[in-house]
Amino acid sequence: MNEKRIEQIVAQVLQSLKKKVLVVLSPAQGYEQAIYQRLMQLSTVSFSVYVTNEMLANPCSDKWSSLGNILTKSTFETNMLMQYQAVFLPFIDAKTVGEVANGLFTSEESQITLAALALAMPVMALKYHCCPESELSQVLGLNKNKHYNNLIKDNINKAISLGINFDSFNDIENKLLLESNELNIKSKTNQINSSRYITLNEVMNDPGGYSTSKNKLTDSATDYLKSLKK
Repeated sequence: MNEKRIEQIVAQVLQSLKKKVLVVLSPAQGYEQAIYQRLMQLSTVSFSVYVTNEMLANPCSDKWSSLGNILTKSTFETNMLMQYQAVFLPFIDAKTVGEVANGLFTSEESQITLAALALAMPVMALKYHCCPESELSQVLGLNKNKHYNNLIKDNINKAISLGINFDSFNDIENKLLLESNELNIKSKTNQINSSRYITLNEVMNDPGGYSTSKNKLTDSATDYLKSLKK
């Protein structure tokens, strides 16, 4: 096996250890570049990017291919959600929140979100584009109708009760990095455990849990297991 092939295998293994997250893109009215740059910094997470038809019309959508594999309505099916550990909606708006809160599979965003919730998958979202109290909503003048604002807040609370986690970007980043690091640590621990020799003391504590044909045993541990069969 040549060096190039070894590097390819190592890269594939490292990629498989990363937490797989589906990012669902909707047209953004602000913060798009900042959020894109933050996501690009999360090198321990493997992203796929679902681009809605409405977002495809935005020339800025092309840059998101640098983050991960691009998926669209024509290339994505809800059963593909099984390969991801989480769904992230950075630009979810009030319309989509209302659809999710009322169980309406109307938009592409709500279809994916409701399907993910049905699978009990972690669904994370930012409030910037849907919460009337956010700074962005205030700057855009979208929070002037008190009764409408209360309706949106009710929908957000319903969406939360269904399982959507509305957090700050820092909190979402910490969750993604923490879980990714835990996966890497667990994998490294398993690799270490699989390569080391099992001692006599370990075998004596659990003789039924080890086998001379399946485990790497010290000589004394091997002799002990053989003696039990006599």
